[in-house]
Amino acid sequence: MLLQSLKNLADSVLNIQHETDEEGTIREINDKIPIRGNNTWMLICSAVLASIGLDTGSGAVIIGAMLVSPLMSPILGVGLSVGINDREMLIDSIKNLALAAAAGLLVSFLYFSVTPLGEPTNELLARTTPTLLDVGVAFFGGVAGIVSISRSDKSTAIPGVAIATALMPPLCTAGYGLAVGRYDFFLGGFYLFFINAVFISLATYMIVKYLHFHMKEYVDQAKQKRVAQAMVLVLVIVVLPSVYFLYNIYSDIQTKKQVEQLVISDFTKRNNEIIKWEMQTGDSLKYVKIYSVGKQVDEKLVQHYDQVLAQNKLGNYRVKLVQLDVSPEEVQKIAYDITNNMTRDFLKTLELQKLQEHHSDSLRRRQALELSGSATRDLKILFPEIQKVQVGDMVATTNPTKPDTITQVMIDWREKQQPLQEAKQVKNTKEVAPAPKPTLQAEQVQEYESRIKQFLSVKLQRDSVQVISTF
Repeated sequence: MLLQSLKNLADSVLNIQHETDEEGTIREINDKIPIRGNNTWMLICSAVLASIGLDTGSGAVIIGAMLVSPLMSPILGVGLSVGINDREMLIDSIKNLALAAAAGLLVSFLYFSVTPLGEPTNELLARTTPTLLDVGVAFFGGVAGIVSISRSDKSTAIPGVAIATALMPPLCTAGYGLAVGRYDFFLGGFYLFFINAVFISLATYMIVKYLHFHMKEYVDQAKQKRVAQAMVLVLVIVVLPSVYFLYNIYSDIQTKKQVEQLVISDFTKRNNEIIKWEMQTGDSLKYVKIYSVGKQVDEKLVQHYDQVLAQNKLGNYRVKLVQLDVSPEEVQKIAYDITNNMTRDFLKTLELQKLQEHHSDSLRRRQALELSGSATRDLKILFPEIQKVQVGDMVATTNPTKPDTITQVMIDWREKQQPLQEAKQVKNTKEVAPAPKPTLQAEQVQEYESRIKQFLSVKLQRDSVQVISTF
């Protein structure tokens, strides 16, 4: 009962047959197989983008090339056609895939033949030694791709599959190898492309069989068996080199760890400081090259390390010591001097920046004062009723993260006109009365303040201007 419950749970979680759109899947893949029209342009653009990305070492450009590449559909078409025994679709898929691969090689070959750069970047080097891990990426990427396309509600997994399987960059790496005469790059890049194509097709074939797509009526059982045997043979031929590459990488990593334990860790205990070490391959022997500073090392120690390596099944390795005539104390002193000089230069830079900022602030304040004085004179000319003007800036801190500067204008207006009785009394005393001062009403003051605010906003180039009137 427990096993049945687990089986039911697995079926409910993993079963994808009930959401399959068989006709839509076949139609969508079949329609996108031909490399013509817009697919041709997309292929050329993808090859150019991938070549530029590989040439400059730009991962972002390479990802863009993966997204626009139309290579996925012919590869899916190969797996689908084998799965449903559609001979016409298989021939069409292989023909268009070969055409697309040749076009990608040609475009990348032309690009790398004329580029002024052309040096092997890390992005190029990463696609020259495919391993068994790349087989896994291609297979599971292919599974995700065909499952995504076969759904009745199409998902957005195809862009991710295009990025993961990376069909165009290895093809352009092969084009680079042809252009510069590096056949290790050509073989490695084209092999990675071939791995991706074969295992995406295999994944498509397996999912199509799992979903029980209907077979063509003209199926020949003997021919179907031969096709299955041929596919197994092709898979074995494709996988074996990748296993060999993966083994070599794993072996190199283990050897490096062994050398570090046997030689490097012991050497550092002898009051010698290692600047760097590396493993090099010669004509017949391999070398552990150590660059160090410190006391002079006896040649017997190097021979001892050679014996230790031979005793640990690393007899084809030899230790090569490159000793610099500098003591560890001198190295520390050099490092200390470099650090001090860098610190001193940094402090000088900071001091110069502060002086420049202070000078800029002083210049801005002087300009602001001159501008304020000019604005004050203009205001008195435009508004004779003004007796005194004061202009200043105020910082509003309602929002501490974004303080706001407000230009505040204090205006003293002339006093209102004397009452009529006071004027007559002055006249009876036969004294000379002063000229009557203009009288300002509240409405006039408001109008003047609005006009002054507009004038100062333009004159002082300020967004926030506040006018305060006093009598």
